Amino acid sequence: MGCQHLEELYELWLLGALSGQGSVDLRDHLARGCPHCLARVREAAETIYLLGRSPKPARPHPRVKTELLRQISRQAAPNR
Repeated sequence: MGCQHLEELYELWLLGALSGQGSVDLRDHLARGCPHCLARVREAAETIYLLGRSPKPARPHPRVKTELLRQISRQAAPNR
């Protein structure tokens, strides 16, 4: 089995969001010790960990948000 079709599955598999044959294929492939995929799964695990540790998004002050939305609306409106 080649690794190409598994590239997009690492994160899903680690998050438990991959089911069915894709999960079985990836687990079996990793059990055979593919160095490329093992390294990529480690990288994916680090990425998932870091994303989980990301700070909460900042909320703009209501006046800033209102002004920003007003400017966007003005620019999006067709010129008369």
